[in-house]
Amino acid sequence: MSFMRSAGLALLLVVSSSAAASAKDIDKAMAAYHAGNYAAALEELLPLAHQGHVLAQYNVGVTYDEGLGDYAEAAKWYRRAAEQGDPMAQANLGHMYDSGDGVPQDEAEAVKWYLLAAEQGNVTAQFNLGVMYRNGDGVPQDVAEAVKWYRLAAKQGDTFAQSTLGLMHSTGDGVRQDNVKAYMWYNISDVNGFNGGSILRAAITPEMTSAEILQAQAMADECLQSDYTDCGW
Repeated sequence: MSFMRSAGLALLLVVSSSAAASAKDIDKAMAAYHAGNYAAALEELLPLAHQGHVLAQYNVGVTYDEGLGDYAEAAKWYRRAAEQGDPMAQANLGHMYDSGDGVPQDEAEAVKWYLLAAEQGNVTAQFNLGVMYRNGDGVPQDVAEAVKWYRLAAKQGDTFAQSTLGLMHSTGDGVRQDNVKAYMWYNISDVNGFNGGSILRAAITPEMTSAEILQAQAMADECLQSDYTDCGW
């Protein structure tokens, strides 16, 4: 599961509460965007973006990125929002540096932006930062640091991070090998809608006793019911 994700592309056209006029304009842009009328969306967003409106800048980036496929222009607007501290823009700019879309590929630069977003709690950036540390991309390989970021993402309900933690416990990668915890995380990711969770869980089941399976199921229930505070961390 060592792959990267963007932070909610095409889904985060956000209505601002800072000013009624801005909210109305972004509302119009949102409707135009979802109708596939990207020119109309930009007509509403660009005046606000040029005035420094951070959500408008981010949404211009989304429109160029996911709507028009103009990655260089998307990166320009993500950068403007990212430099104002917007975590979604930071995460997406990191992804662009990671993939080399619209900017020269630069894994160290990707880590820089992922870290800024992850420290603000952006779950996609946390997961992607875990991938970077696990693989040693843009940073010295540090599996313990990878586990730290996967855990933070898992605590927010991220199914990719949860299933990755399961895999790491299954193989003993960065953590003590533990089939019970592996099964627990696979079960949690499955409950949360990750299609591969049930497949991974089934693969590990023959290696476990009935008692271990019951323990893992109980631990998964406890983890979920405690809102990820009691997961055998």
